[in-house]
Amino acid sequence: MNTEESGGSADWKQGSLQYFHSKNLLEKVRELLKSFSAAKKTMSIYPVNHEMCIRAVEDFRNNFDDYLMWKNSFSLRIVGDELFFEEKLLPRESVLFYSLIQELKSKEIGGINLIAGLTPLEFTDFISLINTKSEELAERGGLANLMQKAGIHNILIDEPGTWEEKATEEKLRPSAREDYFNAVDVIRELADQVMTDRRLSVNKANRVVGAMVNRVGENSAAVLGLASIKSYDEYTSYHSINVLILSLALGSMLPLDRNSLMVLGTGALLHDLGKVAIPQAILSKTGPLTSAEWRIMQEHPAKGADILLAQPGVHPISVLIAYEHHARYDLKGYPQIGAKDKISLFSRIVEIADVYDAMTTVRPYQKARTPDQAIRVLVKDMGTAFDPLLVKVFIDMMGLFPVGTLVKLATGELGIVYEQNEADLAAPKVKLIRDRAGAEIEPNIVDLIHLKEKISEVGGAVLQSLDPQSLGLDIIPYL
Repeated sequence: MNTEESGGSADWKQGSLQYFHSKNLLEKVRELLKSFSAAKKTMSIYPVNHEMCIRAVEDFRNNFDDYLMWKNSFSLRIVGDELFFEEKLLPRESVLFYSLIQELKSKEIGGINLIAGLTPLEFTDFISLINTKSEELAERGGLANLMQKAGIHNILIDEPGTWEEKATEEKLRPSAREDYFNAVDVIRELADQVMTDRRLSVNKANRVVGAMVNRVGENSAAVLGLASIKSYDEYTSYHSINVLILSLALGSMLPLDRNSLMVLGTGALLHDLGKVAIPQAILSKTGPLTSAEWRIMQEHPAKGADILLAQPGVHPISVLIAYEHHARYDLKGYPQIGAKDKISLFSRIVEIADVYDAMTTVRPYQKARTPDQAIRVLVKDMGTAFDPLLVKVFIDMMGLFPVGTLVKLATGELGIVYEQNEADLAAPKVKLIRDRAGAEIEPNIVDLIHLKEKISEVGGAVLQSLDPQSLGLDIIPYL
């Protein structure tokens, strides 16, 4: 596709994208592109274990390490027949690497994103895949599925035309909230694919998980606030994203590396996919389930695991998460787990996230608990339903009053927990939204540690948590 054929891309490039202002950074980008292209060419000639290939991969690794001193990821994009680094046009490189551009386009690649943590093995496997004939890639399930199967998590690919379809103004990075609702759209699409017996878009799921891994790494407190978003009508979709966020945040506290977080996140995102096979009448029933209905409901973990097992590119541990997330720490849940002492670590993480979000959401058969009430349930069931160590880490992460909790202060104002204080989990930072008389005020953030010092005689800065729905309050705009 040439530039004129790509619609608005010419205007987009002329009006919004600028040339580099940093000569040094441009040089790092050029060297990285040269070593990438050289490695691809070398590995198309020699076996991957040949000395020439090993040297080419090492050269690329050295150039990537140099580049990482400037930025923590590298985004190469293709618009028409031209290369862009992030949103910046590379006119000279577009000519020098024309053959590379055409080869990438022939493999249905519209962009490549290299992330800090990329290993030589991941790079070698990726180059081997893009050196494979397009027909063979298609026969083996497609490039994205093969990348997932090979454990390539620090290289993400964009679909062709992704950047040609952007608006004429400069493409800004989505906000965390936009990432959240994009994720909701993807989980809806995946559910529809299951219902219509189509192959899952595993690559889209990976991109959702990758975006959330990045967000959690940058500012986990802000992302945890998004887990307060709920939907009565679309419980499963929103619940899946909230469980993803909570699981990644908990996993990052352990800490897990990026590859592990990607596997954990995929399992968390898809953990309830088996509910697609459960009749809606059972899922939305307002009264208690009958014994027969409960047996059907208990089938959803196994059904979800079966669905994921049939999909190319889904990691076995992600499948295990779907199967085990209701089995409980003491193995007294469902389905019955035999031949081992406990469920997997990742399943124990997702179990906590799953129950916490379910408890804090209105369902046809239950009122929502406040976040601090849900925390108390987790504590009560430590050692039986939940891994006690993970619950302790979860509380350290969430605080006694998690982000998004509506609280009434001892001084009478209403506020929403905005951020935790590591020094005192009982005294978070709160965004005040109502005065003592209940009148709406301009939101402002107060640190309850200071308030607690002034009113220590009443026993704490927070008097009680409240249910925002009962007061007709939507807390999401304040987060």
